[in-house]
Amino acid sequence: MNDKCFHENKLHEKTVIDLDSQSEKENTPPKRELRGLYKHVKISVRTLDCIIVGCVLVIVTVLAFSLIKPGFTVSFDSNGGTDVASQKQMYGETLDVPEAPSREGYEFIGWCKDYACDELWNEEVDKIEGDVTLYAEWKKIEE
Repeated sequence: MNDKCFHENKLHEKTVIDLDSQSEKENTPPKRELRGLYKHVKISVRTLDCIIVGCVLVIVTVLAFSLIKPGFTVSFDSNGGTDVASQKQMYGETLDVPEAPSREGYEFIGWCKDYACDELWNEEVDKIEGDVTLYAEWKKIEE
């Protein structure tokens, strides 16, 4: 604050320091500026918090499902042969071929993708893409 005083026909400037206002300025924290990724985004902190919480919930849900169901079930229908235990396989893996079932009077040909045995499962090429049931194909032994 500057006050002008006239003394002996001369203009003098008198500086008055307001100590109270200066101490308030020193105690006031500087205005916080947004930096980094959100510098140019006009979005409220509350909205960002909601987005972050939503993303965390999605990640937790995906992890929970992956732990509950760690892969796909491959079931085997032996079509009258001995039982073959089902397997858990991950997406994109090739099948761990189980021991061939046996059936009296028949020779085991292989595992098929459908009940009618129109298409054989190729252990080297076919990959697991979901829960699947494979069916045994048999050829009658001529006596």
